[in-house]
Amino acid sequence: MTIATPLSTSGRFIVDAHGKRVRLAGVNWYGASEDVAVPAGLDCVNLNALAELIAAQGFNCVRFPFSLWMTEQTAAVDDQYLLANPELHGLTPIQVYDACVKALTEKGLIVIPNCHLLDFGWCCAETDTNGLWFNDRWEIAKFTSTWQEITRRYVSNPLVAAVDIKNEPRQTTLATGTIVPAWGTAAEETDFAAMYTTMGNLIHEINPHLLIICEGLDYAGDLTGVADHQVKLAQPGKVVYSLHDYPWPSHQSQSQAEYFAQMNKNGGYILTQDIAPLWLGEFGDDASTLSSGGGGNWWANVQAWLTEYDIDWCWWALNPTHGRSSKPGTDQVEYYWGQPEPYGLLTLDWSHVGYPALMAKLKDLMQPHQGPGIG
Repeated sequence: MTIATPLSTSGRFIVDAHGKRVRLAGVNWYGASEDVAVPAGLDCVNLNALAELIAAQGFNCVRFPFSLWMTEQTAAVDDQYLLANPELHGLTPIQVYDACVKALTEKGLIVIPNCHLLDFGWCCAETDTNGLWFNDRWEIAKFTSTWQEITRRYVSNPLVAAVDIKNEPRQTTLATGTIVPAWGTAAEETDFAAMYTTMGNLIHEINPHLLIICEGLDYAGDLTGVADHQVKLAQPGKVVYSLHDYPWPSHQSQSQAEYFAQMNKNGGYILTQDIAPLWLGEFGDDASTLSSGGGGNWWANVQAWLTEYDIDWCWWALNPTHGRSSKPGTDQVEYYWGQPEPYGLLTLDWSHVGYPALMAKLKDLMQPHQGPGIG
């Protein structure tokens, strides 16, 4: 069922155009931010069939990464990456991205563009020079103008209902030295809260209906600064904060109480204090392991945390295979096109759900249990 847009926020909840709670429950579909500049899988599966498959599982949104570099490519995508989609032959990367957005939203899915990288490649590391919204190759003005252009491209599509401004803020070393991101300091080249405010207001000049998703510092792991410095936009009711979480070794030894305490300190308090919605914009692990009953403490704990606090989320990733991706700014290949992605939900040919037991667990997390309009 298509969600009634535009979306807004009501305290800690995202709500639809009628004021009813919407729980964003989605998947990340990556590749467009990488070396080939197109989403992976288009050589294996028709775009419309893939969109239908995503919607059929009950997901209501797709986080859709891009890079600044992708938007500047003017040559047609090589046909070999589009074998299952001959209607896309001859298109540039941004035109292929447009076609994907159209197909996904025609199936009723919300699409959330995400500036994953400035350069092309695989994210993320402190050594990839892509942790800020600028680096030695990309000026702040380019980041700004790209977001303005992305907003204009989809302003007439109401299911492009949110934008995720910058993936995983983190320490970055530039020619001038190492820059450590901050929150609420008002420093022009370090303050992410100030950047989100400026960018959100500029985006809203073009489309005032969009949710503005603001990721935390330290690889989207730290939203503690929000307590003293909330992102406040001219357009009210549009800010959503985002954490990412994976089974880091420190998580695997935690009890549920310890995990809850850490996650609530890092950002969950935003919900309990009714400040704004919180979206777990990336979380994932080896799909085969989870489907066979493994996953350790982290998997049990993250499911319990999402359930207990009725949190919005987005699985990493849909992809059963990688695109080609290098370390940003280099020719050092991290993954090759078609290389298996262990976190992916689909079969290697992109045609079916590959791990039904895992998919059942995710379906258990889709329906909201509290909020406006929820019985």
